[in-house]
Amino acid sequence: MPPRPEPPPNTQLQGARKEGVSYAQVSRPAPTNLGLESQGFTVWQSAHQPPLPAGTQPQLLHGSGSYGPGLASGGTNTSHQGAASASASSSARPQSARGNANPSQSGSQKRPMSAPDKWVTDGLAQIRSKTRLGPFDIILRILDESASAFSTFRTRFYDDGSDVQFKLLDALASSTAGRQKIMEWIKRPVGTEIVTDIIHDEMDEVTRAERLYGLAQLTPESVSNWEVGSHEERAPFASSILVAAAQTRRAKEKNVRKKPGTVCNVIMKQLAYQRSNASLGFPAQFGLFLWSTGTSRQAIDALHRCGLSISYTAILTLIKNLADRNMEIAIAAAKTFHSFCYDNINLSTSIFVEQRTGGPAKVTSGTFGICYSLFNASPAHMELRPILQKFQALGPNALSFNHDLIPSREQRESINHQFEICAVEVLLKYVSGFHGYVGHPLLRHLPRRQIPLHKTKQFPLRVSTIEEASVEGNAAYQDEAYINQLKQHDRPPQRYAIPSYNDQLTNSRIRSVKLIRCSDISEWERREIYQLALGLFHLCLNLVWAILHTHRGAIEQTGTITYWAKLLDKKRLAGEHPDYHTLLSALTQILHGILLAASTLGAFAHTNPSVSTLLAMAKKVVGHSVPLEHPVEMADAEGGSSDEGEIESDESESAGSSTGSKIPSSPTGASAVPNPDEDKTHQNTRLLLRDLLHVCELVSAISDGDIGRVEDLFPSLAMMFRGAGSPNYCTEILQFLLHVKHVWSPEFANIMRDNSLLNMTGLPGRWLPVDLNIEHIIGKLKALLVAKGLKHTWDNLGNASAAINSLDDVKKSVAKVLQLSYQSKGHSDADTRSLVWKVEKKVTEEKLLMHIPHRTGNDKMKPVTDIRANGERLLKSSTLAAFNKKVYAAARGMQPDTGLLEDDSELETLPPNSVSIIPNPVVEDVDPDAELVAINDP
Repeated sequence: MPPRPEPPPNTQLQGARKEGVSYAQVSRPAPTNLGLESQGFTVWQSAHQPPLPAGTQPQLLHGSGSYGPGLASGGTNTSHQGAASASASSSARPQSARGNANPSQSGSQKRPMSAPDKWVTDGLAQIRSKTRLGPFDIILRILDESASAFSTFRTRFYDDGSDVQFKLLDALASSTAGRQKIMEWIKRPVGTEIVTDIIHDEMDEVTRAERLYGLAQLTPESVSNWEVGSHEERAPFASSILVAAAQTRRAKEKNVRKKPGTVCNVIMKQLAYQRSNASLGFPAQFGLFLWSTGTSRQAIDALHRCGLSISYTAILTLIKNLADRNMEIAIAAAKTFHSFCYDNINLSTSIFVEQRTGGPAKVTSGTFGICYSLFNASPAHMELRPILQKFQALGPNALSFNHDLIPSREQRESINHQFEICAVEVLLKYVSGFHGYVGHPLLRHLPRRQIPLHKTKQFPLRVSTIEEASVEGNAAYQDEAYINQLKQHDRPPQRYAIPSYNDQLTNSRIRSVKLIRCSDISEWERREIYQLALGLFHLCLNLVWAILHTHRGAIEQTGTITYWAKLLDKKRLAGEHPDYHTLLSALTQILHGILLAASTLGAFAHTNPSVSTLLAMAKKVVGHSVPLEHPVEMADAEGGSSDEGEIESDESESAGSSTGSKIPSSPTGASAVPNPDEDKTHQNTRLLLRDLLHVCELVSAISDGDIGRVEDLFPSLAMMFRGAGSPNYCTEILQFLLHVKHVWSPEFANIMRDNSLLNMTGLPGRWLPVDLNIEHIIGKLKALLVAKGLKHTWDNLGNASAAINSLDDVKKSVAKVLQLSYQSKGHSDADTRSLVWKVEKKVTEEKLLMHIPHRTGNDKMKPVTDIRANGERLLKSSTLAAFNKKVYAAARGMQPDTGLLEDDSELETLPPNSVSIIPNPVVEDVDPDAELVAINDP
């Protein structure tokens, strides 16, 4: 490049500097030819412009931040006046905008210019004086890709180790005007294209991260551990754009509760699914959530179109895959120590089904079974052979009333103590002055056999179309479950016992299968592997029905359940089998009202009575539950047999002494020993109080997970069932007592006890019976069937039942990620205190806990049967003997004498049972990777 010639001296400029005039205000001639054409600049001249004088150069367009068409692209300008006006406007800028050319001449109010600023100013002045080029003209020319002479500068400018370009952009963004210019440029096509290229690259990374190679990759483990992960690391630019679009500036600064993170993460996954159908992570999980919560097919398909869910048919495929995986887990669990329980499932179709040949029935039935991992089991204690040997060795009188059915002194004392604590808990709950005593160690239930806290694992099977409502159906379903579904056709279970907890009817049919197959070839074919126990939910259910049947009475009869139902405005207790929870709630309110009326400390709560005073009061309250004895029965007892009479008197004395109560004397003092026939209302109230205390203690012990307290009640409950007209449940209790005392080893008996209650959450106070858990799951399956329509097939229902653990897990995981509440924030349990106090007021007004001879209306009052005394009489007379004969025949593989079944006293007098409950789902997390071995941890 030839050296640039020096321009002639400009005497006018030098004089202007001396006078303090700015550079822009000086009229200067054009510089001489500086070789600009050789540098790529186009020297132009308008066609209408007169020729310039000799020795002068045409002016170059220069301005604020850009250069004219001659510099940019070599084009021509048709208006020389426009160039001149641009030059003039540039010269007319305020001096403060360009910097002072002579900082020493600036005013005293301006800060002195720093050395770097002075150097820049002087350098720009020299460039202007020589080339008349602005600073931005030079920068733009250097960055012009067509200017090959400056490629070295561009290379260094764009070098990875250089941050000059970032500093330049940061400097622009730090200025309000510069920020506005950047925003305008981004909105132009070039800027928009750059932004879209960035988003394309980032979303490609997100799509690859969300990609699955099919629905088979979704496993029960991934479903239970699912989370909506953030892609801020993979797509920071796109994520920031979504966050900015999701909230206002004010919300970003002040809103601390509503955060856009979850919404933006979901949108990111929604966009990934839109870009690629293989990005199945979120839509598959969310679609499964929609299906499990009862969302209709049309709604699911609509959300699929929006990219939030997979299609409805794909969800069914996913459910089948999950069902297959869960069945693999169940197959592995069935090869270890486990219990097996099943129940029938009845699906009602429309009442308008057309009657035709081969048409669907109004109600179709099937069977649903579940395997549970056993707690506290070991191979030595699960051996089946010792159990069978003891059972076959039973004698003709295997179960004795005196030694097996009469509670021991320890059991009686425990029962009385639990009743007293029930009375104290009512006082602490309803009397505000006693709230400070809640949690006192002396006011808690005395543990008898508390099951160690653990989390039960369940392994549901597929629903089968085989009905278990017959003996043949039970045998067929057992083959279906173990041979077909659990894949044990090559080696059926026969060495170790399998506990099974079912309702009374199912247990009865299993025993019938054992009798029919008593001569078969193996323990499996003879069904001897099943060791049966009664489901405690059905025990509670039939107990409250039996009490309702016994104490129902009429509205005009004071103290009957119908009387209390009218007082409390209960509308759904008139049927033979009302809803279990509705009936239990009503009976609990009646019990609490009677206990409050029986207590005498409610008005003295402000005196802060001691704990011993509370317990003494509770003994007196429980004393009101002891029914009065008839004088004739007392005389008969004195002349009774010595053996049984001695034991009964011991029981009576113990019960009386343990309560420490005295029967309230008549107000008139007419009789030292009250006659219950003279005040039937008072006697009926005592019997109702005693029976409801048994219900309260049974429900409380089950919830606390104390199977020892439940077993303490079994002898009394057996008598109550028999006296109320339900010999079948009496027989079930007798079967359990027989096996615990005479058939099972103590270790296996403890295994049967400890696994009769489940804890699906691992939390204290959340125990429930085995048969109640299966009723909950059946209720959920029926709800899914109704939500999906009556055309939902049994195959899909079978897949849903096998995958029910995963369906529960997906509901919990989605609820956790999206922070869904289990209940609304304004939810509160119904306050029934007013109903309880209404009962207490009526009991006090009517003096129902006081014996009043010849009470008004006593002649029209019907006495309630003492179901415990009546059941004791029937057990002694015939029931126990008939039971022993059946057991003796079964132990020897013989059919029992059919004449035993023809006795009218042994027939059910209660109406047929029909389960009616409100589902209350309780689910648990199943870890499929956990080692399936016999559980022996505390």
